[in-house]
Amino acid sequence: MTEKILGYFLLGFGLIIIFASAFSAYQVFTKKSEPVKLFNFSGISIDSSSLTGTTELPADTPPEMQQLIKQQTESKPIEIVPPEILNDSSNVFAHLILVGFFASIGAKIGQLGTYLIRPLVVNVKSKSEVEK
Repeated sequence: MTEKILGYFLLGFGLIIIFASAFSAYQVFTKKSEPVKLFNFSGISIDSSSLTGTTELPADTPPEMQQLIKQQTESKPIEIVPPEILNDSSNVFAHLILVGFFASIGAKIGQLGTYLIRPLVVNVKSKSEVEK
């Protein structure tokens, strides 16, 4: 009888873990709570001077073109992916992986509970019944 009580307790505890992790994932996806902060990347950017190809200009380049190229090489790097997008998507993905891990732990605990709840019935046939 005590194994059934322990089985129901483990089943309930496993279900609570599964529902809590599903609720946490729902809260993150609806932006009602923040995901786990694991990543803090800087944005992906490219230096604009590498886009011009060469740093030395030919002698017959017009002065207006030289001024334009000089402005482009002195400008700050061009940001391709901002750090907010990179960090938010990485943190949400990491949160989803952690929630899935906790849900699988809850499923294993619930499975142990169901093994303890259900009766173990073994039917053994005698040798004379098998030969018939």
